[in-house]
Amino acid sequence: MFEFASLLTLAQSASSDAAFGIFGIIMLLVGISFFGLWLWSLIHCIKNKQLSDNNRIIGIVLIVLLGLLGSLIYLFLPREA
Repeated sequence: MFEFASLLTLAQSASSDAAFGIFGIIMLLVGISFFGLWLWSLIHCIKNKQLSDNNRIIGIVLIVLLGLLGSLIYLFLPREA
């Protein structure tokens, strides 16, 4: 025979599993977005013909070593004319 406390614990467990599932999906989408930005900035840096060889190497090193922060730095740094 179930007691009210055990039934309440079961209901709380089910609701926390559902909340974690939604949170997990959101975090997965955020992670995929960050990886996409990182990959895009790396490819853009490699193919950018406006960058000198030294600036291209610095950009690649920044992006690879610093990850998302390096991608954001590359994105907001001024470009050569």
